[in-house]
Amino acid sequence: MKNIIFTFLFFLSTTLVGQTVDYTVSVLTIGPGNSLSDSFGHSAIRVQSKTKKYDLVFNYGVYDYNDPKFYSNFIKGYLKYSLGVSYFKDFKSSYIANNRYIKEQVLSLPDDLKEKLVDKLIFNSRPENKDYFYDYFDNNCSTVIRDLIKDLLSQYGYENTYNSAASNKISYRSLIYENINKNSWGSLGIDICLGSYIDQQIDSEKHTFLPEYLFEYLNSFYYSYSNNDKIIERVKLVKNIRFINKVKEVEKSTFNIFLTSPLFVFILIFTAIFLISYRNKENKKIHLALESIHILTSIIGYLLIFLWFFTDHTTAAFNYNLLWANPMNFILLINVLNKKWKIAYLKLLLLSLILIVLHSITGVQVFNISLYPLFLFLAFRYLQLIKYYSKT
Repeated sequence: MKNIIFTFLFFLSTTLVGQTVDYTVSVLTIGPGNSLSDSFGHSAIRVQSKTKKYDLVFNYGVYDYNDPKFYSNFIKGYLKYSLGVSYFKDFKSSYIANNRYIKEQVLSLPDDLKEKLVDKLIFNSRPENKDYFYDYFDNNCSTVIRDLIKDLLSQYGYENTYNSAASNKISYRSLIYENINKNSWGSLGIDICLGSYIDQQIDSEKHTFLPEYLFEYLNSFYYSYSNNDKIIERVKLVKNIRFINKVKEVEKSTFNIFLTSPLFVFILIFTAIFLISYRNKENKKIHLALESIHILTSIIGYLLIFLWFFTDHTTAAFNYNLLWANPMNFILLINVLNKKWKIAYLKLLLLSLILIVLHSITGVQVFNISLYPLFLFLAFRYLQLIKYYSKT
């Protein structure tokens, strides 16, 4: 099917010279899906022509699971995505089957700009040009479309009146929370792995890494176009909007969701551990068993170090989760430190927990809400261990 479409596009690009084609160009916005990877929605460009009888979708969100290096490259942050081309009916049916809404914004562009945009898309979809390096925030299926349109209109005057509420206080992380419940396992993973970079304040245009914000951005886009020395002032980019597929939102019990949330699970786990540890605080075996929490924090710490220094995940840099997930915590389980140094190290870990609170208050980095029971438990354990080593 891909070969057929590529052949068709090649034929199209070589036969349209000097011909006028009745292009209709639109941007498709797809609603979020059920999986974590689909939680933020999707964007694509649709191109129609009645005279040529085709209806195609140019999709910058294609990746190859069958690539033998896909998972290793994904871990290293070497994310290679592609511009794929499909028939609109196939594209539409796949998202309808997954109960995801589809909105279409038909663009108001003069014929020469439509043709220029379509030529660019056809060129970019060729096998030798289709691949690009994906970035979650700066180069994804949504931002690529934004940049294509800005580049298309760069020779003309354009303006954008889009400005979301309190945009000067919005960060990437707060926008992520709009799409994923902050008290969810997916949000927990994101908040642990991504550092303070995504807590920086961003301008309104950067919101368009999310397809729904690209939708709003395009609705606020105006440009001036010159035709035979006649300047047409302030043309609205989006001609009209229509829903291709509407979905009914299924109401979920917030109580049931909370019972499976990481915050509730961690409260149960660490409360149970706290009670066991407190009631048997003189039991050496329990002390040794509970110290194994440092194995977990140490492993997570090494993961964060790897993501920061040994991958291309730029958003994993300056991750202050290392304040609680210290890679050196394993030394508490082996006899490399005497009691005096262990007490000093435990006091340093307590200071790190205080720094977490300060970082959170000042907005340097937001820590996932479900981690706070862990922080309280770690503070209790450090104080308990300091007292234990001071007596023995």
